[in-house]
Amino acid sequence: MSGFASLLRTVERRLATAGVNGRTLALALSGGMDSMVLLDVLGTLAPKLGFHLSAMHVHHGLSPHADDWAGFCERECARRGIPLRVEQVQVARDSGLGLEAAARHERYRCLRASGADVVVTAHHLDDQAETVLLHVLRGAGVEGMAAMPVGRSLGADGPLLVRPLLEFTRSALHEAAIEREVRWITDESNTDVRHARNFLRAEVLPLIETRFPAWRETLARVAVNAADAGELAAALAAADLARVLDADGLLVAGVLALTPARRLNVVRHWLRGQGIAMPSRQRLEAGLAQLLDARGDGTPCAMLGGATLRRHAGRLLLDGAAATPPGWRACWNGEAALALPDGRTLHFDAVVGNGLARATLTGGLPVAIGFRTGGERLQLAANRPRRALKKLLQEAGMPPWERSRLPLLTIGDDLAWVDGIGIDAVFAAGPGQPGVLPRVGHR
Repeated sequence: MSGFASLLRTVERRLATAGVNGRTLALALSGGMDSMVLLDVLGTLAPKLGFHLSAMHVHHGLSPHADDWAGFCERECARRGIPLRVEQVQVARDSGLGLEAAARHERYRCLRASGADVVVTAHHLDDQAETVLLHVLRGAGVEGMAAMPVGRSLGADGPLLVRPLLEFTRSALHEAAIEREVRWITDESNTDVRHARNFLRAEVLPLIETRFPAWRETLARVAVNAADAGELAAALAAADLARVLDADGLLVAGVLALTPARRLNVVRHWLRGQGIAMPSRQRLEAGLAQLLDARGDGTPCAMLGGATLRRHAGRLLLDGAAATPPGWRACWNGEAALALPDGRTLHFDAVVGNGLARATLTGGLPVAIGFRTGGERLQLAANRPRRALKKLLQEAGMPPWERSRLPLLTIGDDLAWVDGIGIDAVFAAGPGQPGVLPRVGHR
């Protein structure tokens, strides 16, 4: 069987498993040898498998030849009758990710927004093995060592990503390219050994191959074993999380009852579920020690992955809210919604027999939204005394750091409503009366 025939059979099996019939499929096309071979394969398979093929070229603008590469992809796709979309992006050089990672971030952002049902990339066995080795050298855990799966979703609502060439070496793809007379371009940056991957590829791996010729397959097995270990760790974390998580946060007593390894595992799983960037093991261990070893009445906090984790009332709570600017105040003139300065929105819902009496809001006194300044008082019922807001917040168990972010509504000089606490009885709508109920949401 020829090299190209082997490629066809394997890619056909992968795509059939992904269920591509009748769906739109977009190939990430760089113009390099790997993606051009896959373009040839997909063009051959599209009529048989019944998918609608297109390609996407991401123009990073990092090379003086970038325009030429985009033009090459346009000509090759036009010659094959395959639609091509060229996306020009700006790669942030000061993002803190590094140039390679920042460019990769932009590529995947474009692929997620491609509108295709399935996105296909030309990653192969050499790429997989190199990725495993890079992650090991950077101290990655099992998820990092698992490297690239054959398939995964690009976000909750994103397309399915498929990598159908992961079992083929770069040399096998090169043989297929020669066999099929496929043309490609060469990125000159691939020889720049200042990049870690290029350094491994040019300086380290040829030496390794003299002693370990099967290094690609061996490191690919490491990826499979790490993926299995990661799946087991995720299942254990889910089981532990079900025992230590309630509606408010992680129960400190439950987390402390776990072994140190399971503590790290369950907190990682929880943070990941909240969309938090994963901190290093060292930072996570230090942060958890600070939070879990605090005295019972303490309220310590730790910065983890760009978010703040706090301890309060026997729980670990994630505080992702932005701070409110001191002294902020805005007038309300009857709008259905009002933007708060921390990214939230205050909505005003029309109700009957509930909320603030509409008549008190339109009686001529100024209505304003702001935050606590201290000394506020509220009377929650006509038969109850007016009490300090500070005491009401304490009794409600409101965490201290959230109290300064509670929006307050005043009518004239009087406090009328506090988010999460209630409405002053003087301004409350009675039975059958038109009312307005403030509600905090997100933009």
